[in-house]
Amino acid sequence: MKTIKIKVKDQFEAEKIATAKVKAVNDQDIPLFKRIEHIEVEGEILLPNMDLLFENPKNGCIYRYVEAV
Repeated sequence: MKTIKIKVKDQFEAEKIATAKVKAVNDQDIPLFKRIEHIEVEGEILLPNMDLLFENPKNGCIYRYVEAV
């Protein structure tokens, strides 16, 4: 597992920097956004849903991956 910084956007298109735990791959061409185990935004750890979005149940914000920073 590797930790990286990523840029995410919420449902209002506001950008934030998040920390992501990413699965390691061996000789496989899997896009980064599909390898994210979870992200941490403002101290909250968020898991991906089926659409690869990250929802914070405490405040209702939904984040999507934009790019690695």
